[in-house]
Amino acid sequence: MEFYKGEGEFWDEGEKPISDLKIRVAEEKLGVKLPLSYKELLKEHNGGILKYPYIFLEENDKERFIIPEIYGIDFEGKQNGVGILASKYWINEVGLPETIIILWGDYHSWIALNYEENTENPSVVYFYEDYLSDNEKWKQIKIANDFDAFLRRLSRGSILDPEKFKPSYGRKKK
Repeated sequence: MEFYKGEGEFWDEGEKPISDLKIRVAEEKLGVKLPLSYKELLKEHNGGILKYPYIFLEENDKERFIIPEIYGIDFEGKQNGVGILASKYWINEVGLPETIIILWGDYHSWIALNYEENTENPSVVYFYEDYLSDNEKWKQIKIANDFDAFLRRLSRGSILDPEKFKPSYGRKKK
C-alpha cells in the first residue's frame, strides 16, 4: 500500500487548473480561507479523480473508505456553483453543520473541511447518515487535524499480501 507523500501526481483525472484570483473570489464567497495545500492542488487540477482514493477513517480501522474525487471550484450551476461552492446548498438541503465546506459527498456521506474549531486551519471530517438514531441525522468522524494530515493518510494499492493467500483451485503453492 502506497501513501501520498505530498509530491508527485495527486490527480488521476481532473479539470483544468484554476487561477489565484478565482480561488480568492471563491474564498470571499464562502467566507473562509482554504488550506494552502488544497489551493496548490487546485492550481494543478481544479478538482477531479484521485490517484490516492483510499483512506482509513480512524487510526486502527481495518476497512478503507473510498474518496473517488475531491471537488474543485466552479462558479456555474443551479446550486450556486458546483464543487465546494455548492456547500451551502447541500448544508441546507441535508442538514449538515454550517461550519463546513464540502470536499466530496454522495448524499449519504460527506468529506468536509470543518471550520468550527479552527478558522485558519480546518480539520477534515467524515459525516455519515445515522439510521439508528431518532435525534441525530448525521454522525461525524474527525479524519485529520488539518488538510495536510488528511493528504498524508490517502493511499492507493492493495492492503492484501498475495504471499499470504492460500492456494486455491488452479493455483499451486510455491
